[in-house]
Amino acid sequence: MLQRTNVANNKSTAEHKIHKFKFKNLKKRLLDLSISLSIISLTLTLIINYQIAKEYLRVDGKTKVLFGIKELLQFSYQYYVVGIGLLSALLAIIGKSYGKSKKYIAIILSLIALKIVFLRIWQLFI
Repeated sequence: MLQRTNVANNKSTAEHKIHKFKFKNLKKRLLDLSISLSIISLTLTLIINYQIAKEYLRVDGKTKVLFGIKELLQFSYQYYVVGIGLLSALLAIIGKSYGKSKKYIAIILSLIALKIVFLRIWQLFI
């Protein structure tokens, strides 16, 4: 009976170590996922701002005066990209790495991805 208990305890300990390893490995991958999401967010923001710049160049003079309203109504979906940036920032904060530089890169990229959504970078394309 004592042997069964030891075998059960050893099996339980081994399962715990495997679970702990998987969880630690997952935390390392969160930084990679955060960096990927930041790059996706930046890419989407650049694509949307390029479309806004093309639309601005297409409209006539009177519409250019009120283009801010048109931008808000026609391209309001650009602000949904903030969700991807927030998720990226959250994963960067939760993620764990042995080298701090990767974590700092992930956090900085996610903050840039969050900030660039609210800047009017389409004006740089004109």
